[in-house]
Amino acid sequence: MKWVLSVATVLPLVLASAAWFVITKPWFCSGLCCLHVTSCPVPSLHGTFQPQYKPVVDTLQRSLAQGWDLGASLFVAVDGETVVDVAGGYKDAQKTEPYDESTVNVIFSSGKVIEAIAMAILVDNEFVDLNAPVAKYWKEFANKGGVTIQDMLSHRSGSATLFEETPSVEILKDPKTRDEFLASQKFQLPRGTVAYRAWGSALYSDAISRRVDPKGRSLSRLVQEEVFDQLGETFFCPPLTEERSVHFSQLHDIPLATVLLGFLPQLFMPRLYAKILDKDHPLLINPLERPLFRSAILDKDSILKKPTIPDVGSGAASYNNHSSFLAYEMMSSNCISNARAIGKAFDAFMKGRIVREETLNAFLAPFPSAFDKFLLLNVTHTKGGFGVSSRADISMIEGLLPESSTCYGWGGVGGSLIQHCIVDGHTITVSYVMNSLSPKLVLDRGSKLVHEAIKVMQKQ
Repeated sequence: MKWVLSVATVLPLVLASAAWFVITKPWFCSGLCCLHVTSCPVPSLHGTFQPQYKPVVDTLQRSLAQGWDLGASLFVAVDGETVVDVAGGYKDAQKTEPYDESTVNVIFSSGKVIEAIAMAILVDNEFVDLNAPVAKYWKEFANKGGVTIQDMLSHRSGSATLFEETPSVEILKDPKTRDEFLASQKFQLPRGTVAYRAWGSALYSDAISRRVDPKGRSLSRLVQEEVFDQLGETFFCPPLTEERSVHFSQLHDIPLATVLLGFLPQLFMPRLYAKILDKDHPLLINPLERPLFRSAILDKDSILKKPTIPDVGSGAASYNNHSSFLAYEMMSSNCISNARAIGKAFDAFMKGRIVREETLNAFLAPFPSAFDKFLLLNVTHTKGGFGVSSRADISMIEGLLPESSTCYGWGGVGGSLIQHCIVDGHTITVSYVMNSLSPKLVLDRGSKLVHEAIKVMQKQ
């Protein structure tokens, strides 16, 4: 009887300890490092940085060493000068293939920043007018009720990349059949409704580009030739070729047990998990993002359950690595690059080196903050589609910005991020690209790198 009582007493403690270990340990740690982070071997970083920005580099290196990141790249430019350009970690979960400055991977919705730059080039060359109806350039689009280019870019078209039916991969792979499908679909929300275009928003932008560009270029080819080739950097969209695959890193999920024990229960027991997890724990759900996750899981009528691009519900890394996701070009979600390339491009754009000041100002003009029916939180967007963050704003880096600062940019699922901030008369561009997929949206690893970089800049 004593033995039974002992087991009955000890077993719950053992199970609770095991669950705590699974929840709190870094996602890609190994060996003793999982038990004690000070024993983690520090991975070497490739690239360069100015000595005063070592605290920013240390933050990334610590994340790689402890196993919160697997492989990642980081770029920081201050007042147009590169101060950090590093990459490190591994391409694979077995930690045998180095992740270096030539490594690229999917950047997800950070690509929406590049989509906006490409559309700004079309506007700057007067191939399109930001305020003109899309149907002016794409006559089959006339059934969409006067939706403008600006509506499409600023998440106010009513599309939200939701369809009446899910298109096949074969339809999306061919530009002609893809355009026919897009034109045939009724938008699911009224024009003017603020609803984030999560997945295939650039499918529409690409159709416009091919119609108005004198060379008939796709949106990705246009921005590759006009921006990235000029910078000597890598940016491309699927499909992958053998040549491009050499430097490509696949994506990696955090462990399933961590999601089941450490992430999903937070939607129902937030106070308990706020006590279990440190306030800076990468898995701790911010109250701002909780409604979106609850809606996605519990609400059968959620906007997130409506038809969209194929196979979205088939998983995270497994879906993004191997399925139809990499079968066709979709700049807003599935293009491939690294932090240096997208950071240099956005810094050049914001410095007025890609389009005229008039075009830049038009794309940066903000709408008032509004409740987004897809993200289920208040978001500020510009007329060109960039997200806007300030100290008072509810945003992806809310709470981390100093007074008198404004940031433009966006981030992607899993954690990638690109931001250009104006702080006390100085500018700082920070971009972060990684191959490990966090489920979080708000105050993720990239946001904290932005915060650290701004802190260092202010001390100079």
